[in-house]
Amino acid sequence: MPVIDLLEIGKQGLDANRQGLQTSSNNVANANTPGYSRQRAVLATNEQPLQGQTRLPGVNVKATVRVHDKFVQNQIVDEFHLLGAAKLRTEGMRRVEGAVHNEAFRVNDLLNGFFNDLRQLSANPEVNALRSNVIFSAQEAANGFRSLSNNLVAVRDDMDSQISVAVERVNTLAQEVADLNGKIAFYEGKGEPPLELLDRRDTAVREIAQKLGFQDFVDSRDRVNLTAGGVGVLVNGTTFSELVVMRTPENGAKAAGSYDIFVKDGQGLRAATNYLKDGEIGGMIHVRDKVINPTLKHLDSVAFQFADNVNLLHSQGVGGDGLTGRNLFENSATAEGAAQKIAVTSEIRNNSSAIAVGAVPNSPGDNRVALALADLQNLTLISDDPTSDTPGPDRQTLNESLTGLVGKVGVQTEHEDRLFRHQEAVVSQLENYRQSISGVNLDEEAVSMMQYQSAFNASAKAMKVGDELLTTILSLKQ
Repeated sequence: MPVIDLLEIGKQGLDANRQGLQTSSNNVANANTPGYSRQRAVLATNEQPLQGQTRLPGVNVKATVRVHDKFVQNQIVDEFHLLGAAKLRTEGMRRVEGAVHNEAFRVNDLLNGFFNDLRQLSANPEVNALRSNVIFSAQEAANGFRSLSNNLVAVRDDMDSQISVAVERVNTLAQEVADLNGKIAFYEGKGEPPLELLDRRDTAVREIAQKLGFQDFVDSRDRVNLTAGGVGVLVNGTTFSELVVMRTPENGAKAAGSYDIFVKDGQGLRAATNYLKDGEIGGMIHVRDKVINPTLKHLDSVAFQFADNVNLLHSQGVGGDGLTGRNLFENSATAEGAAQKIAVTSEIRNNSSAIAVGAVPNSPGDNRVALALADLQNLTLISDDPTSDTPGPDRQTLNESLTGLVGKVGVQTEHEDRLFRHQEAVVSQLENYRQSISGVNLDEEAVSMMQYQSAFNASAKAMKVGDELLTTILSLKQ
């Protein structure tokens, strides 16, 4: 081997180990960077002919690669769809439970107070102050229904706001993936592996997965393409389809005025709400349309039956002023929105004598209407499933229906919480596994840096020896 080859081999060693040191240093610097996959310099024996020789011993950096498991990445993406949905379902159910639990029991207490005041009035029909008590307790019961309904509507409106924010974030991430697809294809075409860009794209895809369910595939140019069932193509190479939210009329389980989600493409807007089942967006749509709206419908049914049956009996009775045919509550033709509309009529509010106690005029001791009104508390006025369009034969009292509503929401919340904790454990296990493969271990990197440093110093010494030998040879010729 010519002496000059020692210099070439030493130079290769310096360059290869310098790149190894650079790679390890980059790993250390990004140890806490979210989504970063550690990199590794792949060293290989130099087998390329040089200066007419068949083979020159030495080393070169064959490639710098990401330590990355595509199978684990795909698993995490799949599980993130479910995690996002489970997380937002659980958070939404907890908010619904918080709104329903205390308020529904409060409404129950207010109804009990109303019926108790009617019983006291039936025992003393001539005491006008007791009529005022009935008016006050009726107003409080109506306020309780409205308060509970308003709380649920507030949660639903906040869900809409969160859906809008999540859709906006998905659009931002989809555009980022499309842009990264173009950049990655460009650098790979130049033979420069864009490792950091690949990490950024994987991170963006995982975040989209948490927001929205989709299927992904990688084309021949290493571009990630995303499609969502029923929605269509979300990302296609370097282009993406924008999602749009709009307030629309009632549509199936969706209430009027709530957001619908559409896909904007070359053909206009296509409805996508009903296809979004997974991810945080799917979880929020589920809570909004499958939990809050039925809960409001249940509450409306109780409020409507309460007011309608009270009005039916009260309008048949006679007030202290001898008049009849008056409703205690504002009349509502249907149950829709009854919990928010329920209110004591102005005629009753302003005239305690308008409260009907007896069935016939000029009968001071007549308390039959007051007794009949008080007995409504024990009548089974409500279907056991007020949200069904075809109610069954089983019926409940007003109090039982409200208590059942609390229990139903509580059971749903516990169920969703169990699913979330299970899914969280699955994703945590996968993330830990991904971290064990792709994460940066500072102790390992420290060892690698010492190895590269030692090899770098040894290569420098080899070059020095080669230089001294070459100097010696040259001096002999003189």
